Amino acid sequence: MSVEITMIHIETTPESGSIRAYHRDFPEIRAHGSTNLEAATLLGHQLTRALDSALTEWRRNSMEAAIADAQAYVKSIAAQA
Repeated sequence: MSVEITMIHIETTPESGSIRAYHRDFPEIRAHGSTNLEAATLLGHQLTRALDSALTEWRRNSMEAAIADAQAYVKSIAAQA
């Protein structure tokens, strides 16, 4: 696996059986879905929404890198399907 893909963490929540995704650098931003693909796609959307609150250039660059990681993960899952 490439570095970008390992930045995305996928967990199954035992309570509801849903899939939870988050980025290693932004564990406070999480998304839930019924599949890995859905959770990772929603994570990309959540990270994009969080760009509005990135006040410094460093934070914005980090958020943009996290969005790219989520998009790479989604592409890798879609390629496997």
